[in-house]
Amino acid sequence: MNLTLHLLAHTGQPLSLQSLAKGLAIPSVAQAARYVEYLQDAWLLLRVPKFSASFKQRVVSPPKYYTIDPGFRAANTPNPTPDLGRKLENAALLALRRRGATPAFATEAHQWECDFVTPEAAIQVCAELTPQNRGRELQGLLAAADLPGASGCKRELLVLTLNQRDALKEDGRSIAVLLAWEWLD
Repeated sequence: MNLTLHLLAHTGQPLSLQSLAKGLAIPSVAQAARYVEYLQDAWLLLRVPKFSASFKQRVVSPPKYYTIDPGFRAANTPNPTPDLGRKLENAALLALRRRGATPAFATEAHQWECDFVTPEAAIQVCAELTPQNRGRELQGLLAAADLPGASGCKRELLVLTLNQRDALKEDGRSIAVLLAWEWLD
């Protein structure tokens, strides 16, 4: 039960099985892995791997977990404050999966992160693009755009927000800032 609540409370964050086992007093990493697999088999959680051209990196890097039912997360999360960004990120993942995509997240430790990468697109999700977070959000997006595996020419660059629409140019690249609810439709 604690494992389920912990994973629901930390959707969209990389979580290693070792840290889960240690932090939740699960006897072994193998047992923690089985429990997480049971939650995935029961369609409570979706696993999103870290993007890497290296198979080994994809396997050993901690994945992110998202809930399949955002209402289930809301009803069972001990977090007292609403986190619109995480909720929006979860909704974007579900939309990508409905469209048949198998996204990964991309990151370079302590430098940048991109929420979702597919062969066609790099997607950042934030409740609001502000002067304070703009550099961080766009840096991750631009870094993910250059990762290998893009289909065709270049990945489409998208920022999904709650209430902003814009067309940006950054480092000679076009970035579409879209209303998430329109993109999710």
